[in-house]
Amino acid sequence: MLRKSTNLLLTRTLSGCLQNLIKKPHIGLTELVQIIINTTHLEQACKYLEDFITNITNVSPETVHTTRLYGLSTFKDARHAAEGEIYTKLNQKIDEFIQLADYDWGMPESDGQASGYLMDLINFLRSTFQVFTHLPVS
Repeated sequence: MLRKSTNLLLTRTLSGCLQNLIKKPHIGLTELVQIIINTTHLEQACKYLEDFITNITNVSPETVHTTRLYGLSTFKDARHAAEGEIYTKLNQKIDEFIQLADYDWGMPESDGQASGYLMDLINFLRSTFQVFTHLPVS
């Protein structure tokens, strides 16, 4: 019964909350990176939760009628959704920079200066990739 309740909590409540949070239109890249970090740690903690439930119920997870915890898949799904949202938001932001610049791609010759718009884009990407250095290695 405890495993079933825990699974319901993980698969319905927590999973739904994470998916809703990830899909919010104003969530930033930093918050999405933090969700990935948190779900990675929660995924690793699932083994300990499984062990804890086994200890307090005295029912081994290998028992025929015992349900396994679905936390691993819940957190993996949330992490993949956050990664996809990062990809989408990053592409949207790059497109915004390019459209805003009204950049002349067919310029006959360079004037020796990089476009201010492109410099802003490079600075944005530099700071964004700095945030990505906090992601766990997978």
